[in-house]
Amino acid sequence: MILDEGFEISAMEMLNLDTPTAEEFFEVYKGVLPEFLPLVEHLTTGPCIVLEIRQENAVQSFRKFCGPHDPEIAKTLRPGTIRAVYGEDRVCNAIHCTDLQEDGVIECEYFFSILQG
Repeated sequence: MILDEGFEISAMEMLNLDTPTAEEFFEVYKGVLPEFLPLVEHLTTGPCIVLEIRQENAVQSFRKFCGPHDPEIAKTLRPGTIRAVYGEDRVCNAIHCTDLQEDGVIECEYFFSILQG
């Protein structure tokens, strides 16, 4: 699905995150999203696959491909997106994608350098 949309996967890793690591990753959402703790809990329930993807305007293009954060909204506004197809609710919404290009760089460094170090 991702490759079919013209994205290149330049790095991929499967990880099992513990609670402190998931809290650190989602720290920017603490106090912002009411689902912060459920998101952390969900991220620690099993393996996570992290990807570094590339494409022209990758962040904007990938966010559009993922769809709105809430799968119910995605099903109405963007029915073919990842969250519309695979998301269950605002916590189990199938995929995390970064908001900003700078954050994408930081998130890739976190998963592919810091956690691997």
